[in-house]
Amino acid sequence: MSNQITGRLAAIGQTVQIPSKTGGNPFLKREFLLDATTHDPYTGERSQYENIVPLEVSGEKCAELDRFQVGDIITVSFALQGREWTNQDGQVKRMVSIRCYKLEARKPVQQQQTVQSVQQPIPQPAPAYQPFPPQVDSNGNPKDDLPF
Repeated sequence: MSNQITGRLAAIGQTVQIPSKTGGNPFLKREFLLDATTHDPYTGERSQYENIVPLEVSGEKCAELDRFQVGDIITVSFALQGREWTNQDGQVKRMVSIRCYKLEARKPVQQQQTVQSVQQPIPQPAPAYQPFPPQVDSNGNPKDDLPF
């Protein structure tokens, strides 16, 4: 199952190199903030409750963030990863991280509406309808030519 979230890029951090304990290649990670605050679908007003999510990419994906700018709207596919370790005091600690594996640019809403309006079919003339209120005979009954 894929987890996805769409929002506006609020900040993009620098790539951080974490040295390997075994002397191998360093581990690369890069954090960014995604503003996924909801908007009212009818009024367009922004919710008073902010939803700014810290996300990170690692390895080769760090360079992929270079194609985006703060303010861009993107959809992020991610996986939740957790791990457990024991600290120096013998306490078991747990950590959850959000690892992003796919970043997709989204067109701004105005551009999407323009594209949709171009692709809409040409409206057909409206069919002829009975006049309203319906015509009535001298007794006040609706006039129709149905046999029943």
